Amino acid sequence: MQQPIRSHQVTIHDPRAAAVFTKSHLRRLLLQFADRPRGVAEVAAELSIDLKQLHHTVTRLCRLGLLEVVGERKRAGRPIKLYRCTGSSYRIPSKLAPVPFSRGLAAELQAAIARDAVATTEGMVFALDRQGRVAGHVLERPGTGLAPLDSWRILRLSSTQARQLKQALGEVLDRFQDHASTAGEVYLVHTGMARRPGHSGPTDNAPPSPGKRPRR
Repeated sequence: MQQPIRSHQVTIHDPRAAAVFTKSHLRRLLLQFADRPRGVAEVAAELSIDLKQLHHTVTRLCRLGLLEVVGERKRAGRPIKLYRCTGSSYRIPSKLAPVPFSRGLAAELQAAIARDAVATTEGMVFALDRQGRVAGHVLERPGTGLAPLDSWRILRLSSTQARQLKQALGEVLDRFQDHASTAGEVYLVHTGMARRPGHSGPTDNAPPSPGKRPRR
């Protein structure tokens, strides 16, 4: 009988367990077992990963108290162990994480952008746009595939505008994440924004109208 969905948050106290969540592939593997008990072979087949390697990872996650055996499925021969997360969610205090949760992915993304830029672009063009702002665009090399996206903006925003931008960026990512697809290539996508308290000089906003001061 399928066990009911739980709502139980586990707070992590072991730095070794916290380190699991700083590695994107490990936290994704772990949370495949969050909503119901599952066998290792089932998850390995669903994610198209090596069964032996996943067995090793599951054993490690059990030792760290993040997974547990909650039952067995009978079959001819040895029964299949069913694993489940020890909580429906995990809370990891920042002081326990040895590195920021996104550092590994950020390093991978920067390396991938540099690699693809060499293969698909011929350089950059910089000029002033119609509003007097510095604008740059990539010179794509024909017939080499999609050039990487590496776009930055230095924006002056009110608190309300910053929240609106954050929400809009999240909605765009959610919209494409909700597309079920088995075709195409895998892309590493990132959006981010943070205050820049030491900034001085121009921003990338449209120039203020004459006689008006920029909003803060």
